[in-house]
Amino acid sequence: MKNIIILIAILFNVMLVEAQTLNGTYKNGSDSLFFSNEHITFRISGFGGLSSALVGEGSYEIVDTYILVHTDEYSGMKSNFEELEGSKKDTCVVKVVADNNYPVQGILIESKNKSGKTINAGVTGNDGTVYLTDNEKSINIVASAMGYNSIAFDYKAGSDYRIRLADNDVIEETTAVLRYNVIDEETISIILLTDNFNIEKKREEELKKLEKRARKSNRLDKRYKKEFEPFDDIY
Repeated sequence: MKNIIILIAILFNVMLVEAQTLNGTYKNGSDSLFFSNEHITFRISGFGGLSSALVGEGSYEIVDTYILVHTDEYSGMKSNFEELEGSKKDTCVVKVVADNNYPVQGILIESKNKSGKTINAGVTGNDGTVYLTDNEKSINIVASAMGYNSIAFDYKAGSDYRIRLADNDVIEETTAVLRYNVIDEETISIILLTDNFNIEKKREEELKKLEKRARKSNRLDKRYKKEFEPFDDIY
């Protein structure tokens, strides 16, 4: 009898662990969630007026009906920059291109001082270029736009810069919260509650507040279907 009770307890614990983990790839169009053991890589969009996609990766834990994603450094494509020899006296020329090297317009370029105050700013035109002047107190250059991975880097007097922007907003070193629901063995529904959760506060209370806000704003969930790898034909 004792052995049966122990066996039942073990089976219950196994079922509980399996219920608290997700594995495999779930997709909705170009959006995806890839679970592998305790790691997740994601691309999600369309929540709370979000017109661009969020991407990230890291460890995750399941708390009731919430997935807490503790993001770390993203290993996918991110924005980067190249320092060039200055071409104009007292002017920093910043050119922004996409991954295919075509110029990108509509990107906000700012030079900032050590206090984070904007000294000069401009928006790239058809040629993807902005000219920054009055740079004596500049220490940083920031490039940002919705739908792209923003980038900030140190400014060096007398240099120009070429920035290659990556698509999507990249989440790193923060905790994102997803509310999820298992529809069936192939389908889960997801709502992004936040991409910057404060884990220092009382977790259960803050999670309930986030869900309440989502319901109040009538935020709709998105359904993700699990992709199964095809079986090889053994005949």
